[in-house]
Amino acid sequence: MRRVLRDLLLLSLILFAHAQFGVNKNNNQEKDIIADSVLATQRNEQQEQQQQGPLTNLTEQDALDIRALIEAAGEDPDTIKLVAALKDENAQEIEELRKLPQEEILNGLKAALDELKMLDMLFKDPVKALEAFEAEGLIPPQHLEKYRKDPTLLEDDTRKSLYFQFVSLAVVGDYL
Repeated sequence: MRRVLRDLLLLSLILFAHAQFGVNKNNNQEKDIIADSVLATQRNEQQEQQQQGPLTNLTEQDALDIRALIEAAGEDPDTIKLVAALKDENAQEIEELRKLPQEEILNGLKAALDELKMLDMLFKDPVKALEAFEAEGLIPPQHLEKYRKDPTLLEDDTRKSLYFQFVSLAVVGDYL
């Protein structure tokens, strides 16, 4: 898409340059060559995109799961307050993030949801989960003692963090 915009800009600059510097604007053959070049570039980009596959890795089930969690979040009073605070306190940042491609936001929602789903399996044994998190360096040193005393707090904090990530992405995507 960026290449298409670049080519269109280049085409307009070329046409502008012809008019600007006294070159005959009615040179239709030259215009046809340029237009054909731009169209060929667009076709090549479309073929490349088709060969690369879909822009998101969402399945239909993923979309249904994301929608269900967004709907549930939209009905939860605490989440409604959180969303309002996010929008109020971070309006400029959210507007900047809304410039991201929608596919990137959807992929982020899927990743957060997948991680939320895996928490139940990961925390079947909270002590082993704590050890795994610690081995990976995922626990800030200031919280390590707290989690060693009560490993279930790690699951709660991790779940809250992933939920916040999901809700934040849903806000950026304008789904909440």
